[in-house]
Amino acid sequence: MSDAGTNGLDIREKMAHIDEMLAAHDRMRQEIRLAPWQIALTGMAAGAALFAAGAAFFKLLGA
Repeated sequence: MSDAGTNGLDIREKMAHIDEMLAAHDRMRQEIRLAPWQIALTGMAAGAALFAAGAAFFKLLGA
């Protein structure tokens, strides 16, 4: 009887481990899918910051 109890726990532990692995895989897949958008948005934000800095510099020189 104790064998059946430990086998049941082993199976639950293995299923929990498989669930964790699948969740990690899904997270990695989502991160990979969103990475190009993250790069594009970061580039646009950097461009906007440079534009604002340039505008402030020219306003300072023009005043």
